[in-house]
Formats: sequence, structure tokens, C-alpha cells
Amino acid sequence: MKKMKLYHITGAILTIGLLTFSSCEKALKVDPRQSIDSETALNSTGNINAAITGVYSRIKSTRTYGRDLTLFGDALADNGRFTNKSGRFSGETRNLPNAHFANWGTYYVGINEINLILEAIPQLVTVPAVTQAQKDSWEGQLRFLRALFYFDLAREYAYIPGAVVPSLDKGGIPILTKGVKSIKDAMLVLPARSPINDVYTLIRTDLTTAETKLGNLGLSPALASKQAAQALMARVALYSKDYATAKTYADLVIANQGSKLMNSGNYASGWRRAVNPESIFEATFTINAENVGVNESLQTSLTTLLVAGNPAVTGGFGDLVPTNSLLADLGITFSGATITARNTDVRNLLYETGTTGRGAAAIECTKYLGKNGFPNLDNAIILRVSEMYFIRAEAMATVGSPVFNETAALADLVTIKRNRYTDYVGSTMATADAALTGTALFNEIFRQKRIEYAFEGHRFFDFKRLGRDIIKSGQAGYLDLLFTNFLVLPPIPQSEIDGNKNLVQNSGY
Repeated sequence: MKKMKLYHITGAILTIGLLTFSSCEKALKVDPRQSIDSETALNSTGNINAAITGVYSRIKSTRTYGRDLTLFGDALADNGRFTNKSGRFSGETRNLPNAHFANWGTYYVGINEINLILEAIPQLVTVPAVTQAQKDSWEGQLRFLRALFYFDLAREYAYIPGAVVPSLDKGGIPILTKGVKSIKDAMLVLPARSPINDVYTLIRTDLTTAETKLGNLGLSPALASKQAAQALMARVALYSKDYATAKTYADLVIANQGSKLMNSGNYASGWRRAVNPESIFEATFTINAENVGVNESLQTSLTTLLVAGNPAVTGGFGDLVPTNSLLADLGITFSGATITARNTDVRNLLYETGTTGRGAAAIECTKYLGKNGFPNLDNAIILRVSEMYFIRAEAMATVGSPVFNETAALADLVTIKRNRYTDYVGSTMATADAALTGTALFNEIFRQKRIEYAFEGHRFFDFKRLGRDIIKSGQAGYLDLLFTNFLVLPPIPQSEIDGNKNLVQNSGY
């Protein structure tokens, strides 16, 4: 186990992080004084590798993809309702103040780690010398991760390009590209919020560099790859309303990884594998020591089931379950918690009635069932190949897009549906789809994306980037979340605001 004492700041209030870098080879022990000498701490190939492993651990935090970034997008939107079996998700599903994303510190500590490692790599002197290929791999991974961290922070804490409420807009987020190694250095860093477009420019620059330095995706999506950088670029471009670039990068990923698209015959079984067959990049949990546990894991959050199809044994809490409108889109007919019928969409096979061990039974999502060998131990999918078809379809179905092509957009939609409905070819659905144009085509792409990525974190951001209201009034006790409501954005941690006169809080907090 390797431990390094680092310091990170986005204001004059210092956040001291004890950062753990895992390695199976040797311990990296750094004297935890008020500062560290990066030339001492990051002075070998093993130490650089260990430090980068520590950066990857940021995406496994419960505040990032270990839970919140995977599930809050559904809780904050219209896909999930809370069951009150533990009290978790009660605030997020009802969009209460301060019940929102809260990973500012987790990611900015990670960004500082990245900056320090990037600065150390050119200074590294070893025998034998580190190859250029190794340096490129390190830099590519770090640039990809920094882009991901900034992208997640920007889409959470700020508005998204082309979808801004001017009266509430306070800008983007602080940009930090130089490492902070001491309290003295940190006290000099008082960054303001950069313009939204400047943040997205940094993200795209990092991804462009990462793409050139990373190799192709291998057997495991646990590490950044060229295709991961391209896939994230496609998503970032779609958020930025740069539809031509979104299509270009989606094209690249589909050309290389399109054969991984699951079909109606292997879709459900694919979700029972530790690594999803469609994955391009995942937050990977490999040992039980990384287990989030029975309180906040993906499995316990979504289902009471310990094993699919066995309601006699209770595992988790099932805190967040599908709304009636999501169940309807999934083609599930139900009476109370009993499923009475399903349509031919294989995606609905990942939903079933839970146990009564935590209270009243509910229909629950079973995408995460301890697939990595232990209860509550599941990889979190960040990028998968089917998203590229949705990105490309939306880019071509958006009126005014420079790549507007309804015929090609419809072809991508049909590709998805042909691989998700067992009887799609020759069906009345296929006949109706063939006539889709304009708003109807766009809305069906949007609806299918809801079905495809339920409980993978997309839904809230899809509403937000399009400037759409989230309609929840069909759920008792829930209010609609209008795009003009300040609650669309989370608060920046108050300690950061208090310590930095240049940092402006989001409106309403």
C-alpha cells in the first residue's frame, strides 16, 4: 500500500488529502509534512504507476461512479423514485436543496494528483530509461482522466453550452493545470470560475492529446484507451452542440468497436458478466476490499435481491426503483409490485419484483447484482458502444445540425431497436418507425436512450443539456423540476466559497 500526503485547493481553505496509491510491488512512503517533494515521491516507474492507479481510484468513489454519478442522474430526473427503506435518495428524487452531486473535492484532489504526475514525468530519470511509449501511455491516461474529471464537474456544477439560464449563470468551474505541492503554494491559488466554453476547450484539448498517445482498447476497459478518448470526445461534442465533431468521433468508435453491440439474444446475459460486453471504459472493482458495501453500493441502492429470480433471500435495500413512466416505456405491465406482462424489449428482463425483506416489495432494476464475485461488488460502466449510435443519431436528427440526415439517423435508431426487440424485423413497430421524421424521430431517439441507459446516470444530463423541464408531477409528492429552477445546479462546497474571494456560489444557495 502506498500513501502520499498531498495538498489541494480551489480557494484559500486548504483541503488536505491522504491519497492512497495501490500497487502489488512496493510501498511508496512519503513523509507527511506540510509539503512533499514530487521529485522524491514520483521518482521511479513503480511510483508513477502507483500514483496513476490512485487517480483511477477517484472514479470508484461513492461520490463519483461508485454510486452518485451512476445513479443520481436517474434520481434527479424522472426515472427513479425512493422507497424510504433507508431514507437514501429521498432528497434527490424530490429535488430538495443540497440533495445533489457532491464530488467537488474528490475530483479536484484527483486533478491535482494528475497535474503533479504530469509535471514529474519529464523529470523522471531511471536506469534503464523510461521509453517514450511508456511516457505516452502515462500522459494519455492522465489527460483522459483529467478531461473526464473536468467534464463531470462542469456538467454538474455549471450550465452546459447552448443550454444556459442567463439570470442564474455564474460561469463554469475553476481551471487548475499546475500542481499544488505545499500550503504556501496553495494559499496563492485563488481561481475564479472560468467561462463555460473555456472549460470545454480544455477538456477537448486533453482528449485530443490522449487520443494521439493511447493505444487501442484491449481486453479490459479498466484503463483509458484511444477508443475511450474518442467516445468521451463524442459525448463532450454532443453536449457542446458541436454535432459534426460528435458524429465524427462516434463514427470512429463504431468503426472500431461497433461489433460489440449486444443483440436481443445476449443482452440480458451480457449484464450478468463482470465486464459488460459493450464497455469501452468502466470503473473497475477487482477485489472485495474495494467493496462499497450494503449501504451505498449500486446493487443495494437498486434492489433488495441478492440473486436474480430469488425473492426469498434479501440482500440490499432497493432504495431507488423505477417510476411508473419508466416501466411503461420499458414495456412492463404491472399491478402493484407484480409484473403481469412484458413486451418484446429484452431490456425489461433486467427488472423484476424484489423481496419483502426490507418492507413492501417493488419492481426493481437488476443491472448490478454483485457480478464481480461478491455481493455489492460491480463495475460501473462509464462509456459503452451503444451510446455512440445514440450520439450519432441525435447529431443527425437535430434540426440545424451541419450533419442533419434523418435517413441516417433513423438507420441508427433501427440498429438499436433491431438489437433490443426480439420481433422488431417486420413488426408493426418497424413499419411505424420507417415513417418517423422531424420531432417524432428526435423524441423516439430520446425515449430509446431513456430505456437503454436507465440507472446508468444519463437521464438528468440529457434534460439539462437540452434545456428541458423534468416532469415529475405524475408521481405523488413530487414536483416538476423546471430548467429555470436554481435547483438544477448543486451548491459549490461552502468552505471553498468562504476561502476564496474570487469564487462565486451558484444561485439560490
